[in-house]
Amino acid sequence: MSDQGIAESHLLTEAVEVNVLAADAHPVTLLGLQYVLQSDPAVKLVGACSTGKEALELCASMRPSLLITDVTLPDMSGIELCRAVKRSAPDVDVLILTACDDNASIFGAVGAGVSGYVLKDITPENLLRAIHAVRRGQTMVHPGIARRMLDRLTHITKDGNGGLLFGEKLTEREAEILTEVARGLSNKEIAHKLFISESTVKSRLRSIFNKINARDRAQAAAFAIRRGYVR
Repeated sequence: MSDQGIAESHLLTEAVEVNVLAADAHPVTLLGLQYVLQSDPAVKLVGACSTGKEALELCASMRPSLLITDVTLPDMSGIELCRAVKRSAPDVDVLILTACDDNASIFGAVGAGVSGYVLKDITPENLLRAIHAVRRGQTMVHPGIARRMLDRLTHITKDGNGGLLFGEKLTEREAEILTEVARGLSNKEIAHKLFISESTVKSRLRSIFNKINARDRAQAAAFAIRRGYVR
């Protein structure tokens, strides 16, 4: 996948209609999804629920073309839900939309057969692009996660066990942002590349500087290079 995410040449207006079922424990998230999806005439939210059990029942009765689910649900994980959906309705694509960016969730979801894995700080426009990409048969993975998957494979190839990707007290998202700082990207460029807002980048940078005792971007970049965040 390029740094631009999904190629702009894939126009949303050319996409086939997508019937979406959403499963998320938070009503606010479901309302937000409804608002975003109704902005695209090719996408229709046919159902929304808060549990995996409800999602399975609605998949059976409504036969949506796409299930959007969080990793965390009250009665089962989104990964378990994906496995169950793939057994009962293999034609239904599953797109994970979550705040969980830990390796266990990511690799577990991939193993369960999800068609995409994006984080909840994705912009509405890029979420719609992800939906249409999945329905075109593409695998949509957040750029930072895709890089981490490649890094993971590299580690496995080198030492046979994968090891830890990050040894600092940084979150996965903070590590992604620090890497881009070391590559010389501006806040605006980082926001575009990682599908997040510029204000999110600024907020995360303050946390990063505090955790690694850096006064500015130059010190942060030097730290990242020393610790191997940039290869």
